[in-house]
Amino acid sequence: LKLQFLYLIDLTTPSTMTTMHVLLAGPGLIGGELLQQFAKAKVPGLAIKLVGVARSSSYLLSKDGLDAATAAAKLSEGAGVIKGDVSSFVKEGAALGLPKTVFVDCTASEAVSPAYALALEHKLHVVTANKKVNSGDLDYRKQVLALASQPNGPRFRYETNVGAGLPIIRPLNDMVETGDKVLSIEAILSGTLAYLFNTFSKDEKFSEVVRKAKALGFTEPDPRDDLSGSDVARKIVILARDAGLAVGLDDVKIEGFLPEACIAAPSVDAFFETLVSDADPKMNAMLEASQAKGEVLRMLASLDATASPPSISIALRSVPASHPAASVSGSDNIAIITTDRYKENPLVVKGPGAGAAVTAAGVFADITALRDVHVA
Repeated sequence: LKLQFLYLIDLTTPSTMTTMHVLLAGPGLIGGELLQQFAKAKVPGLAIKLVGVARSSSYLLSKDGLDAATAAAKLSEGAGVIKGDVSSFVKEGAALGLPKTVFVDCTASEAVSPAYALALEHKLHVVTANKKVNSGDLDYRKQVLALASQPNGPRFRYETNVGAGLPIIRPLNDMVETGDKVLSIEAILSGTLAYLFNTFSKDEKFSEVVRKAKALGFTEPDPRDDLSGSDVARKIVILARDAGLAVGLDDVKIEGFLPEACIAAPSVDAFFETLVSDADPKMNAMLEASQAKGEVLRMLASLDATASPPSISIALRSVPASHPAASVSGSDNIAIITTDRYKENPLVVKGPGAGAAVTAAGVFADITALRDVHVA
């Protein structure tokens, strides 16, 4: 008597495969790149299933999953599209009843903020590249963090709020959670501003550097949005809050370096004219003074947590060659964190701090970090 057994082994889908279900708001620059990374990625033991994609007033949902490579285009085409805001998208996405579902915000809109608490209340994780909640109303942020801190509850991750894909937020949180005390933070937190002051030299006028940066797509359509330091202010506020300080944007002192004529120019073209007439002489003088001391110009965000009240500022500073920020090149960011434990030798994180690819990769990493979190 011969017994024959036939075993069918599926080598493509191991029994240990975990599926993360994603509801994405904002399939634009960063969100679109994230979708492409979803389509190409092969993470051992992990499947990413896109089950929803939304813009401000419309969305697509599918319990069976959407093709990450074509979802954004289908949302634009209109077939099967549901009219509604992001909060409606979250509610209906939660109603699909899928385990390990993550609401991902890749917009830059404050209108999406109410969806965070809603998602967490519906047992969805939240991952965001959007800085509005973490730098906005302090009470609402506390509500979101409280919802994301419940035992066996969903979690809130936002590593890309500061430094794109650089590991700044998580190490800072780990230090604070284990009892370390932040004393100070110095940082270059804008890839645009880093590029401008790494490129500006006696051989190239500041107005020419700004014009080139705009042509390369490194700045906003109106470069003043970058030069004002407002985006940097949001980032340093997030770091200060994660250091345990109850501060807001109103607590940040921004020492602007642009002449008033540049700020008040009625158009972008007029702005560039005033850059030549008003800013170039001032910036050349600052550059010459800095170089005469063997130093370099850097736009630094600074937090002094030991001051009473804590001091937060953003200013164009001349720093010596020995300063960690002096070695930054291109559009790289840097964060220099001094704590009780890292006092003599501060923690320094440096690298690419801007760009859709690295930011989307950071969002992707936040999603994969939730794979083993059980929500009851």
